[in-house]
Amino acid sequence: MDTSVIETVEKIQAADPEGMLARIKDLPTQVRDAWSIAQKAQIPPAYSDVRSVLVCGMGGSAIGGDLAAATVADELRVPMSVHRDYGLPAYVGRDTLVITSSYSGNTEETLSAFEEARKRGARVLTITTGGHLKDLATSAGVPLVSFSYKAPPRATLGYSLTLVLGVLSKVGLVRDMGGDVDEALADVAKLQERVHEGARTNDAKKLALALAGRIVFVYGAGVMGVMARRVKGQWNENAKNWSAFDVLPELDHNAVVGFPHPAVARQALAVLILRSSHDLGRHRVRWEVTKELLDQAGIEHHTLEMTGRTSLSEVLQMTYVTDHVSFYLALLNGVDPSPNTSIDHLKERLARA
Repeated sequence: MDTSVIETVEKIQAADPEGMLARIKDLPTQVRDAWSIAQKAQIPPAYSDVRSVLVCGMGGSAIGGDLAAATVADELRVPMSVHRDYGLPAYVGRDTLVITSSYSGNTEETLSAFEEARKRGARVLTITTGGHLKDLATSAGVPLVSFSYKAPPRATLGYSLTLVLGVLSKVGLVRDMGGDVDEALADVAKLQERVHEGARTNDAKKLALALAGRIVFVYGAGVMGVMARRVKGQWNENAKNWSAFDVLPELDHNAVVGFPHPAVARQALAVLILRSSHDLGRHRVRWEVTKELLDQAGIEHHTLEMTGRTSLSEVLQMTYVTDHVSFYLALLNGVDPSPNTSIDHLKERLARA
């Protein structure tokens, strides 16, 4: 492994020809723009009168819905979930707000969900940059929240998360979160020097070096359990690296039993624990015992904790830091973080099927 590739700004830029690092740094700009777009959205008053919310999307679009649901779980007046598949769950009907979210507007699973939601008379709203989904929404007169930002979908979380939060706020299902957004972005700004590629002491580079060459299992609880899924995906797509995730307290009821075997796990695996200042008291106790069990099994583990007044702040901080880690890990793996040739191959084969 050539560690010199992340040592200088010049080498980092040379290894990142499509500018993934710039997209990662753009998270605050994305969030500000998305909140402004959502506030201007034209949404019928009837969309406030629903009994459930369903976000339909895949990949980077879906995780934005997951994180939105997690950050407002304590105040959202109706159940909210995310659908990653074709069609729709059976319960969806006229009293469901269905948010179809696709960066490209051509995600076939989301197009399928849109058509089914229209058939069932659900209150449909679309978030996209364009494509077939935008055409369908426009021709059907469905509320459309569109944005323009050129990047791989996984690098547009500021939009996929904030636009959903903005829609929920706009229709009155949650309070006005404008103040929370401002505060969260102020907290993110404080992290920038800690992970900047030119910083003499760089926390993200240190963690990438510690995890390089490992299959990383990402653990979290509460909203950080959702973040664990996001981080796992960034390891896969940016770093082209095997990764998995699990959620506390469920992992304490099964995963801990599997820590000792096989023996190769001691060399192959590492655990990254995502912590929140909002972790429940019992979560904190469980984390300490879980780390004891990892130590007993000889499994390397690292803890990353963010502190913020709100869950939104901690989510954006954790996104900013871990996206940088996945970027540096990509360079250590000797790969360009931007292309996703495996997904391109899948789409090409599916188009011919």
